[in-house]
Amino acid sequence: MAAVRSSIRALLSTAYDAGNYLSFSRHGSSHRFKGVYASYAAAQAALPAGAFHGFDHASVAEYFVDTHMVFNPSDYPVVFWLSKLMKSGDLLFDFGGGVGQSFYLYQRFLPFPERTHWLVCEVEALARRGGQLAEENHAPNLEFTTSFSQACGAAVLMTTGVLQYVEAELPSLLASLSKLPEHVLVNRVPMYSGKTYYTVQHSLHSFAPYKVSNLESFVVNMEELGYEKVDQWYLSRSLKIPFHPAQSVPFYHGFYFRLREPLASASAASH
Repeated sequence: MAAVRSSIRALLSTAYDAGNYLSFSRHGSSHRFKGVYASYAAAQAALPAGAFHGFDHASVAEYFVDTHMVFNPSDYPVVFWLSKLMKSGDLLFDFGGGVGQSFYLYQRFLPFPERTHWLVCEVEALARRGGQLAEENHAPNLEFTTSFSQACGAAVLMTTGVLQYVEAELPSLLASLSKLPEHVLVNRVPMYSGKTYYTVQHSLHSFAPYKVSNLESFVVNMEELGYEKVDQWYLSRSLKIPFHPAQSVPFYHGFYFRLREPLASASAASH
């Protein structure tokens, strides 16, 4: 009887995977995943032809304006730590911050200190639309850039639900800066104990390569830069790829890292 139940479960799992696999590119499907690839380039090459790829499109920017102005409860840990870290005149670098939605949404829970400078780093289409939105909302403290180098010396670097779309690992990006951010908040990232891989995600607005990183390597590389892990949390979101159960991610992660020697340079930390 146990063998029969096991066979039924296996058949149901296969049928479920087959359904997700076959409906991957269907209009209206969202947050579906397909394939496992060893590199970002391989995942990029697997994106469906004739569809929007990535986020650098005016229509994607409008989608963000229309749908992303709702607070995500999984960001509560970020709001908590920002309430402890933000000081008057600080530069907060919001890596992959869309059209600046966190700037608007977090203020409902967190009064920003005076002269807070909130700088969003994004692709051109999102940065352009975010800048227009900031003007419309009379938000002079919210600005946009397309250059990660502007994170140099920031008091806080924050990134939520973004690192999985970026080819380079965050420690490598930070190592390119002459002065490291003092605090780093990372949220909503898929990490697990296996080898880093890439898949393809179908969102409602586009298709994009999607990275799943090795958890231990990420933390070790941050520590080697000179950061200490102050906090880590787990989010009730999982990732499953049809026919690749070994690459499943049981939950997403969040972190708070603090520089052991504030305002140290990345080049010094690497020696």
